[in-house]
Amino acid sequence: MQFTQTKWVKEYFSFTKKERNAIIILGLLALFFSLLPTIFPFLVKDDIELVVDTVAQRELAALEILPDKNETTAASYSDADLYKPKESKFEKYRREKITGELFFFNPNTATAEEWKRLGLRDKTIQTILKYRSKGGKFYAPKDLQHIYGLYTDEYERLLPYVQIEAPTKRFTESTIVSTETKTERKEYNAVVVDINHADTTTWKQLKGIGSAYARRIVNFRTKLGGFVSIEQIGETYGLPDSVFQKVKQQLRLGSSAINQIDVNNSTVEQLKAHPYIGFSVANAIVQYRSQHGNFSTITDLQKIGAIDEALYRKISPYLTVK
Repeated sequence: MQFTQTKWVKEYFSFTKKERNAIIILGLLALFFSLLPTIFPFLVKDDIELVVDTVAQRELAALEILPDKNETTAASYSDADLYKPKESKFEKYRREKITGELFFFNPNTATAEEWKRLGLRDKTIQTILKYRSKGGKFYAPKDLQHIYGLYTDEYERLLPYVQIEAPTKRFTESTIVSTETKTERKEYNAVVVDINHADTTTWKQLKGIGSAYARRIVNFRTKLGGFVSIEQIGETYGLPDSVFQKVKQQLRLGSSAINQIDVNNSTVEQLKAHPYIGFSVANAIVQYRSQHGNFSTITDLQKIGAIDEALYRKISPYLTVK
């Protein structure tokens, strides 16, 4: 029995000559492919550029940053434009062999020869030159990292040597100085406006008051029944306080009859139409009148809980008792 088992094991682990040759070949192939990543860089000549011919690589190559027609700074490009290509181990190995010469340089004026001396590859140099030819500019040393094809270690190596002249002050809306002469500028007459009689044409003579604001002021005056204070102009919908403060000195409150509402003979609808009186206050006035009879004087409105002292001062000029 023991002899049979031994024979079976021997036969199971024995190989024919063909099988032994196949095992040896497979072992050599496995050893070769395991060592290939280590020995392959030494088999590649320095003047050969490895290119991964894939759709993704070609699409990434099309993302070289080019300035937009409406932009002036390198910092304004989208993330897609600033996308960095993934560097293979072989490319990094080849590039590390070309360290270049380090010297202070201005990326806005450096020539192709100077970029070459710095150790940049021809394709990266052409990207930079093309970017500048389209109006692109580097405003700070960190802008250099946005160049497509410039790898992180290259950027970090060059960064301490970047020298950019202080850019000339770019004008903004708050710093632009008008070149118009006094005769070309629109002159605003130092008119005095009667706020209760001025039409839209008169209002537009004030600086900062255009057609829209002029119409709103006149409409507001009509709904109120007339202005009783210059400060009410500042309540006009949408009118900036800065504009109101500028024209305030040119406003005058002339004598004018104010359209008043009779609180003893008006409905809720009539009362709530006034800008200072909403539905709740109008309804409170009518309900109080129904319960206590007609108002004797306007001061009786202060007995209504919905009307406080501040509101009373606002609405009392526009109300009357008949």
